[in-house]
Amino acid sequence: MKKLLVASIICASIFSCKKEENITYKYADQPSVLTCEISDNKLYTEAYYTFENAILTHAKNTNRNPNRVITLDQAMRNFVSRSRGVININDYVTKESLDVFKALHSKGLWNGEKLKSQSDVLNCIGKSISNKDLKTSFNALRSVEESLDPKLIVSAIVSSNNRSQYKDKALMTYIALDAYFGKFIGKDFSKIEFLKAKEETPAVTKPEVTLKKDPHAGHNHGPNDGHNH
Repeated sequence: MKKLLVASIICASIFSCKKEENITYKYADQPSVLTCEISDNKLYTEAYYTFENAILTHAKNTNRNPNRVITLDQAMRNFVSRSRGVININDYVTKESLDVFKALHSKGLWNGEKLKSQSDVLNCIGKSISNKDLKTSFNALRSVEESLDPKLIVSAIVSSNNRSQYKDKALMTYIALDAYFGKFIGKDFSKIEFLKAKEETPAVTKPEVTLKKDPHAGHNHGPNDGHNH
């Protein structure tokens, strides 16, 4: 009994005995989105690609033009632009993204509903953003406590003339953490219908109609046609 008590105290004091949510890594074969050597890099990569899949699925599901091909770049731009206002996050939640959120939340990345600006992952993102102006703005906001606001970063992204930032996986990982997964906090998803890709409706093939040949077609049935009537 004494050994069990000692083990419990050690666990509580050193490891905090925080249960980590188990997730299935669907994107383990994808390249890492962050180049820094930080712990849980695999989880952040999973978070990015899960976010990417969710917004692309949503964009395709809500596309009303059957002739328009939705690309990831378009889906990303659309989500970032809409993030300036109010987004119904329930429309974007997949079963996988909820599992990933639980794993991220267990890492203590948020203080209440606020993403901690001095975490290892945000330090790495701050070093990795390719757009110089956005990188400066991001790190300036991050250096002041409680000043890192996704709407400020989103506004800076949207107002920039350089569209390449939507392909900047480090910057979009921040968007995933703060403007996407951050909106999961405090929400009850127990009764929602998870986002899934709509099944494509197969094209309806009209049956071939075979016309019966008229035996009299091509014949002239006048009084001098040579037939006896």
